[in-house]
Amino acid sequence: MKTETEVLIVGGGATGVGLARDLSLRGVSTALVEKGDFASGASGRNHGLLHSGGRYAVSDPVAARECIAENRILKRIAPHCVEETEGLFVSLPEDGVDFQNRFLQACRNAEIPATLLSRDEALHLEPNLHPDILGAVKVPDGAVDPFTLVVENVRDAEAHGARLLPHTTITSLLVEGKRLRGVTIKDRITGEEGTIEAPWVINATGAWANELLSLAGLRIGMALSKGTLLVTNHRLTHRVINRCRPPSDGDIIVPNDAVSILGTTSVRVKTPEDFLPTTEEVDLLVRETSRMVPQIRDARLIRAYAGIRPLFQTEGANDDRQISRGFALIDHGRRDGLHGLITITGGKLITYRLMAEKTSDLVCEKMGRPTPCTTHLRPLPGAATRQRFSERLKKMNRGFSVEGGEILCDCELIQRNEVGNLLKGQTLRDLQDILHRTRLAKGTCQGGFCVYRLLGLLHEARRVEGDSNLVLKQFLEERWRGIRPILWGVAMKEEELIESIYRGLFNL
Repeated sequence: MKTETEVLIVGGGATGVGLARDLSLRGVSTALVEKGDFASGASGRNHGLLHSGGRYAVSDPVAARECIAENRILKRIAPHCVEETEGLFVSLPEDGVDFQNRFLQACRNAEIPATLLSRDEALHLEPNLHPDILGAVKVPDGAVDPFTLVVENVRDAEAHGARLLPHTTITSLLVEGKRLRGVTIKDRITGEEGTIEAPWVINATGAWANELLSLAGLRIGMALSKGTLLVTNHRLTHRVINRCRPPSDGDIIVPNDAVSILGTTSVRVKTPEDFLPTTEEVDLLVRETSRMVPQIRDARLIRAYAGIRPLFQTEGANDDRQISRGFALIDHGRRDGLHGLITITGGKLITYRLMAEKTSDLVCEKMGRPTPCTTHLRPLPGAATRQRFSERLKKMNRGFSVEGGEILCDCELIQRNEVGNLLKGQTLRDLQDILHRTRLAKGTCQGGFCVYRLLGLLHEARRVEGDSNLVLKQFLEERWRGIRPILWGVAMKEEELIESIYRGLFNL
């Protein structure tokens, strides 16, 4: 297989697919390769926070301004991916109010709307807060569905001519003199090999940036920071709750759909594949977040997971939280003498669109086609069919029509036809591809009672290649990585039940 394109993007996270959308809307021939499924890296392993910029107002004013600007844009172009919860930065007795005063001023400087609340006002809004809080500051935080956001960018990019190739790896870079001419690729499922020729290659691989650059003998300064998060089986607060102090472990609670996500840690790791959460990290997060919301001590946890933050740095730093959450755009022609290669890294999920815009601006300028960006103005597909979380719950409570077929997922009430329609409309190549595009397996049982039903549907549709028991076992192994660190109490009992089912019915 040999293809040609004007721009090749490597990496299918939010930034990569945002780039594919931006460039295709500007009329630039674009292709994208991703070694797994879209959002399989940090874009699918975060706390789903729609940043107001408040978390960085004191420590990183530039990143804070970027966040509040993109917060407003995302609410406009992707309302179906966003829940406007608001957020509270709460002060505990041990925190005092000195930082609160600095925080308020920093928010004003960054043009982040911030309102000081008394203790009673804060408890009226969020009764589950610790009764000893001194007060809180209200900011326009929210929650975002990263999977839907990424998939919607994919849909729009493809609709405007971009070619996206998931489950495809880069095996080598094609370099002629001081110019990158393209790459060789391999399909991870079929084994088919090929070549993509492109005068411009954009490295949007996030934490894997240096792995791609190493193929050209290059490297950039980057700290890999693991952030562990916990998922509760129900929603603990209506709003995002932050600790009003300098950023630290266990200082945020994000309500996301029917659950709450507790975070996060910051642990330096050597490889982007090192994202296993530990029991010690779980203990730390429960202990710290329960200082803000005491109910967390008795809440049922359904999963632990971790993502790797790619933090760009020019010099060594001992504390990853002191490294800017801003992004870096690197032209390797100017920096290293290898023309045709650009790296975009760092940043946040909420700034993905801005990162894509700035990168597209640079590429179009170098191509001599300075076409303006429109992604801040054009809504994503599905924006007109916005469905708020409360509306989704009402729909679930109304029940389902007989035509919808059997329920595959009891926790999220996902019906057979929903998955069937998804299979008709998209070329999905892996079990995880389906889980990234629906809420199936995201509920309390974490897929224990529904994935084998899904596998039956895939068999009927002849969409399973190879040994289906192996596919099932691989899913259970991945599920176990997130269950093992929280294995106590009810979770322990449920896991024993799950084990007996899969041993007894499937001999696994």
